[in-house]
Amino acid sequence: MTTSSERRCIECGSTKHYARERCQTCYGRYRRRLKRSGEFTLLLIRGVPLERLTSRIEPGPAECLLYTGSRNNTGYGLICVDGAQQLAHRVMYELTVGPIPDGMNLDHTCHNRDTSCPGGITCLHRRCINVDHLEPVTGAENTRRGRAWAINGTKTHCPQGHAYDSENTHVWNGRRYCRTCNNALKARKRVA
Repeated sequence: MTTSSERRCIECGSTKHYARERCQTCYGRYRRRLKRSGEFTLLLIRGVPLERLTSRIEPGPAECLLYTGSRNNTGYGLICVDGAQQLAHRVMYELTVGPIPDGMNLDHTCHNRDTSCPGGITCLHRRCINVDHLEPVTGAENTRRGRAWAINGTKTHCPQGHAYDSENTHVWNGRRYCRTCNNALKARKRVA
């Protein structure tokens, strides 16, 4: 019988066994190689993920399927797949619909429809794993659909009261900046 102290990584010989007979570093490289070639399959731990996901759901508002397992510090459900914590709604989408396109986020459309939801960590929609409520969108589109964009995107003045107009507004990395406030900040830094 082989004990855990005798197990070694088949690539580098490290005694820190992680998954698929490899240490964490070698396993990461192995996994990236398989993903590039399209041969990667999930290593199932403690049962099939779909069965584990469906055993941890309860009905929620507006036909949501709320994940009752562990959650991260932002309120999204977590499930262990292939030795790593994954977001439950992403795993459910990939298992039932298919892979999420590169560079895309999953938007919870149930949250967008519920105007009474305050959002934030306590939002029940973050726990929803109903694939009918998940839509792959770009990060920018996901942000535009959120509550913060609805609040900040309609502001006409900066916190100091300067108008957000074409002459006084600078847009950088998708954010608006007040030119007057920015110039004042630069002046203070030059004096200091």
